[in-house]
Amino acid sequence: MNESILIVEDEPEFAALLERWITQTGYTPILARTGNEALRYFYEQHPDLVVLDVSLPGLDGWQVIERIREFSRVPIIMATARGAETDKIRGLKLGADDYITKPLSLPELMARIEAALRRAATAPAERPRRLQQRDLVVDLDEHHVYLRNVELHLTPTEFRLLVYLLEHAGQLVTHRQVLGSVWGGGYGADVHLLRMTIRNLRHKLDAATPGESYIATEYGLGYRLTGSSSPTRSSS
Repeated sequence: MNESILIVEDEPEFAALLERWITQTGYTPILARTGNEALRYFYEQHPDLVVLDVSLPGLDGWQVIERIREFSRVPIIMATARGAETDKIRGLKLGADDYITKPLSLPELMARIEAALRRAATAPAERPRRLQQRDLVVDLDEHHVYLRNVELHLTPTEFRLLVYLLEHAGQLVTHRQVLGSVWGGGYGADVHLLRMTIRNLRHKLDAATPGESYIATEYGLGYRLTGSSSPTRSSS
């Protein structure tokens, strides 16, 4: 493994422990103790993943993730003591790929890190360059989403979720199917995480097309992208 992981954590004991775990697992740790330091290391060293706390000296974790998401889709896992639902929703809306609360299991955190890196490294094979459903267009090469010719700004997780729904347009996809495909095999029971991400994605779609619905909920089962049975696929 040559991947580097930026640890943004101001609590010395936890930072040192996480640094040791990351090193023993075969990754290269980069340790930042403040938000400003995190951004400087990110710009200079281009890590493959970020583990980010919220409560930091100077720039806090919310500000750090906003700056990173202005130009990068690198996986970000928020690891913080702030476990309120509003904080989780905020983190996912700002662009976090995952959110885990302290006290946490380091083996679980490492499993989530490995899953996020696998997702980032896996190139889709033989996929169309564009997917389209009604007025919704997804450019898979450029990671752009347009609804009625207006670009929507989605987080990486929201983008993957939307692509999955588009690829199964008109079909019922269960909670477990979506979690396993979009987040990875270890997330099959984390329905709350899926619901929060669906809520955020719906909000962005609804804001662009008031009164229209693209994602239907099949209560207790899963979701269905509404419209024709399959999206238009194009290689041009």
